[in-house]
Amino acid sequence: MLKIVRLDDRLVHGQLINNWCTYENITEIIVVNEEVANNDIRKTFIEISVPEDIKIIFCSTKEALEIYQEECEYEDVIMVFGNPFEILEFIEGGGKIDSLNIGGMSFKKDKEKISTTFYLDNEEIEVLKKIANYNVEVEIRILPTDRKVDFIDTLNARRR
Repeated sequence: MLKIVRLDDRLVHGQLINNWCTYENITEIIVVNEEVANNDIRKTFIEISVPEDIKIIFCSTKEALEIYQEECEYEDVIMVFGNPFEILEFIEGGGKIDSLNIGGMSFKKDKEKISTTFYLDNEEIEVLKKIANYNVEVEIRILPTDRKVDFIDTLNARRR
């Protein structure tokens, strides 16, 4: 079962493992990120942070579209994307998601602060709006026990 689709530019880290994976009884992490999928050193660093009882797959968006349904039949899955562009590509390629959890996007020059751990540039904002237009709930939530905060409502409130 696909339990969570998460946007977090840190990809796999302690918060994801210790909170989300434990809370949702995750048995598999699918990291959808072209850059990491092609970087053996980054994959190794991520793999050593994941407990042995959790399977991890690194793939491009195209590969994710080919495997995610079968993986979700046998595993409790969290899909983690490092940027919103690959999420939109996944959806436009036929990937089905009902909800997108935004965990964190790091501060970088020319990015707007949306919430305490979440910074976006204009292009990323527009892509997330497009994702929401596919009837995807886009919510900001750091930990599974936090209250869900609607991304579009947050964005509209900041721009008033």
